[in-house]
Order: sequence, then structure tokens, then C-alpha cells
Amino acid sequence: MNHTTSTFQKNPNPQGKGMVPVLRDWDMLQPTSPSTKSPGTFLRDYCVSSLILAAHFRFKPVVGQDYFLYASEQGWSLSLIAPHEWGSRRSGQFVARCCLRTDMTWHLDTTGIDEHSPAAAMAQTFIHRFFDTLAAQASVSASLPFYLSELPYYQRLLATAMAASLQRSMPPTGDDMSALLRAHPPMVAVEWKAAGESGAVDRAK
Repeated sequence: MNHTTSTFQKNPNPQGKGMVPVLRDWDMLQPTSPSTKSPGTFLRDYCVSSLILAAHFRFKPVVGQDYFLYASEQGWSLSLIAPHEWGSRRSGQFVARCCLRTDMTWHLDTTGIDEHSPAAAMAQTFIHRFFDTLAAQASVSASLPFYLSELPYYQRLLATAMAASLQRSMPPTGDDMSALLRAHPPMVAVEWKAAGESGAVDRAK
């Protein structure tokens, strides 16, 4: 996860959007001033948000609105359509209801989801790989996705906003990745559903 923090060395707008729409979108996705997070909250928000940003979607998420995460053999997808609205057309297994917070991290609601389903297994695998990747990093800031040119437009903006938010809400352990991971047991030690259970009352913050 060695991502560069410089957005000036690459074209930030490879899809050819005009500068005014880009600036408007970026302004709307600016995080509120986040407070310092505990190590557990920081890791949960980082992992959950990374999972959702790995999903395929082509719309601009809005703070406070519900979205729906699905899993299939093709990967993850984020949709505006709830499971009961698909009928027989749904492709993929429902994973969780999601909501973008004002600090540009994501809340995950896994209520009622079968923890032994293939989708849950996919999520658990993602979490394992996420923590393995973090463990290979010395610096927390260096791991944050400030600019990922390979991401689609909205995912790229959201990833940058999330990175800025997490950098400003760094736990007391500071920028030392090993200290952060020592301060909180990895989420892989528990069922993946726990990733969405903490902070369930804090959807919009």
C-alpha cells in the first residue's frame, strides 16, 4: 500500500471531466473535522471503508444515504437497489447495508446476514489480506490511499477523502503501524460481522 501523497505528478482527471464538476464533487466529499480515533475504531473504519471502495459503482455516494453491498464471483458491487427490490434479477449475494459518514468513512450494517455464507467468507478473506498488507508497512500514513490512479473517478475521490480524514484522526499510537496493530487485536480474530457492529449508533459521524 505504498501510495503517493502527491496528486500533481499524475493526471487527477483521466476521465475528462471539466474542472468545475471535479471541484464541486471534491468540495462535497470533504470530510468534517474528525476527532482522534481509538486504535480499534481507526482500524475498523479503515478496513470497512477499504472494502466498500473496492466495490464497483458508478454513482456519487451521498452522506447519510443507504447503499447495498453485494458479492459475486466477479467481485464486490455497491448498489442503490435494496435486496427486496431486485426480484429475480439480482446478481450477487447481499452482504451489508452501507452508509457514508460525514468524515468520509463508511458504516457497515451486517444485521441479519448469514456469517457462514460465501459472501461472509469473501469478506473475511478481504480482512485477512487487509491486515497482512498493513503489517508489512512501517508507517500508517504511507499506507493511506491518498491517490490511486487505477480507481474509477468517484472511488478515487472517496479514497483520497478517507485518507485525509484518517490521517487527521490518527490514534494516540501515532504513525507507527506496529504500535497501532499491537494496540488492537486484528479483526480477523473475530467474525467478520464485528467489523460492522462497533459504532452502529454512529452512522452519520
